[in-house]
Amino acid sequence: MTRLALVTPRYPPTHAGGGEISARLLAEQLHVRDAVDEVVVYSFDGESTETVGEVPVFRLTDVPQYPYTLPNEIAYRKLRAVGPDPDVIHAYNMHLHPAVGRLSATLDVPAVATLNAYPLVDWAEVNVTPSFKRRLYEQTLLRLERSRLLGQMSNIDLFLPLSSAVERVYRNNGLEDADYEVIPNMLDPSFSVPDDSGETGRFRLLYVGYLRDTKGVRYLIDAMDWLPEQVELTVVGDGPERDTLAERAADTAAADRIEFTGSVPYEAVTRAYADADVFVHPGVWPEPFGRTILEAMQAGLPVVATDIGGPAETVPQSELLATPGDPASLGECIEHAIANRDRIARENRQFVEDRYHPDVVVPQFHEVYERVLRD
Repeated sequence: MTRLALVTPRYPPTHAGGGEISARLLAEQLHVRDAVDEVVVYSFDGESTETVGEVPVFRLTDVPQYPYTLPNEIAYRKLRAVGPDPDVIHAYNMHLHPAVGRLSATLDVPAVATLNAYPLVDWAEVNVTPSFKRRLYEQTLLRLERSRLLGQMSNIDLFLPLSSAVERVYRNNGLEDADYEVIPNMLDPSFSVPDDSGETGRFRLLYVGYLRDTKGVRYLIDAMDWLPEQVELTVVGDGPERDTLAERAADTAAADRIEFTGSVPYEAVTRAYADADVFVHPGVWPEPFGRTILEAMQAGLPVVATDIGGPAETVPQSELLATPGDPASLGECIEHAIANRDRIARENRQFVEDRYHPDVVVPQFHEVYERVLRD
């Protein structure tokens, strides 16, 4: 018998970002495939007990984000009070990993932890410009609490980075002696897109995601000047850079070929995938993974990404990996994707099923649970 406790700061439907979607997929797919005998979710986004997708979810309380010592202390005490009795604990979505390491040691229960973000790493180390609040935190409290939090995390038996890029970051930032096993995100088997709207004589590029400097959308906008007039760009999403990016687009020769939709409902996102010819992910930081890349491949789109982070490990065609921050390189990759889009679309559909389907990924989790139980 394997009873799994999945600990995460937030869980759908209260929150539904990429990390929360991935946590839900993991819990539900473990359940429906009988990969474990029992999975119970403990989250910290309210106070309720409910069942989500046939999985019991205990929302124990709300916790603040900063300083990290505080939410981890609250989470540890709440979990101790609830008294879970699992065989394995799985920490997901990073912020409460220290609490899980501490709980693992207290209960003498093995723990694994997915690494899908960089909260304890100075953001400059991963090419992210910190906000004033984050920079102040890094220069003061984080310096004081980091070693203690990493020490608590060291009780975790096995870390599960989404990509080798994430593993490299953590090996260089405090967890050099830990054990790692790369397990990627799995695709959502329920994800589907409507039929496309047919040939229009135009080539439609699509970006879906948060709009901040790390995402590199400014370089995609600049690349539009390199591309033929038949190429259009749709940018789906919102964020602190939206106004700046819109102004940048307005100053280009391609201004009338670039559309910003802002945040849109999920149904509209699937429509955008259906209407697109090529998906572009132009990031300039070691992004842990990139769920939108899986969605684009499921939709049968060629994916152009940059040769950095998890996306570089996810896109199977090396000729579609551009130099980060280089509009000309992006343009060349986009032109190649357009010229070969039917072949690449077939390759991507097959690749994503072969590598990221739950049939492939769930057994990897089952194996690591069994391994830490044996060890």
